[in-house]
Amino acid sequence: MKAVKVSAVIAAIALIIAAVRFNWITKIIVQFSQEKYIEFVSDTDYEKELEREPVCIKDKTYGNKELTPTDSESITARFELHDELDEKYNLSSVASADTDFEKVLQILEWLTEHTFYSGMQAKIVNDNSVDILEFAYDESFRHAINCRYKAIVFADCLVAVGIKAYPVCMMSSEFNGVHFTCMAYISELDKWCAFDPSFGCWFSNESGEPVSLFEIRDMFLKGEEPVVNGYNFNGTQECFDVYMNGFLKGSISNLSTWDNNSMDARTVKNRTSRKLFNSEIPAEVR
Repeated sequence: MKAVKVSAVIAAIALIIAAVRFNWITKIIVQFSQEKYIEFVSDTDYEKELEREPVCIKDKTYGNKELTPTDSESITARFELHDELDEKYNLSSVASADTDFEKVLQILEWLTEHTFYSGMQAKIVNDNSVDILEFAYDESFRHAINCRYKAIVFADCLVAVGIKAYPVCMMSSEFNGVHFTCMAYISELDKWCAFDPSFGCWFSNESGEPVSLFEIRDMFLKGEEPVVNGYNFNGTQECFDVYMNGFLKGSISNLSTWDNNSMDARTVKNRTSRKLFNSEIPAEVR
């Protein structure tokens, strides 16, 4: 009898180990295979998530922690990092258009063309955009970067060419789903507008006017949807419904940013010590 019980325990342990190994192997395959990652994203059950966490307005992240007041100049300030980016990647030539909006789209297209996106990316890279691009620029999907890194690089590249921009952390109402995007100031429109460098897209209303993340959230709350322009999922048009409902609608309840654009904590590889996105977005940059 004891032998039977021991055998059952061993069998149970073996099944657990097999499950863990299978999950581990699956994660590796998804991380290193563009096709498998697309399949992984396509299986997202966004309808169930939206039922559990419908869109709302909280603008607080990381539980109930109060947001730190943020000055608009501090989150868009220029540092030596931005000069280095401009020089190394010749960004001033990339953004050669006559208007800010066209320049933003040129940088957006450039970043989409030269880097892959993957939410399963596990490599810990500094928040320093030079380091991020050193890892990802013109590399294979094995060097894909997640939405945090995409947003940081995109915002830094825009600041490097003289356009005010900052990365935004979007979190679901219960702080489970998260996605990073960007806001950029378009001078000819006198307006802050939303861009998503992970999926190479920007957003507008039915009239074609670019909109901000706050306007997008208001649309969702009214039962409306923004127009998504230029959607690009690593060179494909796959998973658009998942993107709209899971990545965008599913994470837009809380919007926050970091409290400054300096190099402070940008070279820390410890995940818990990196720059925090728990600061309120100033009213003047909404």
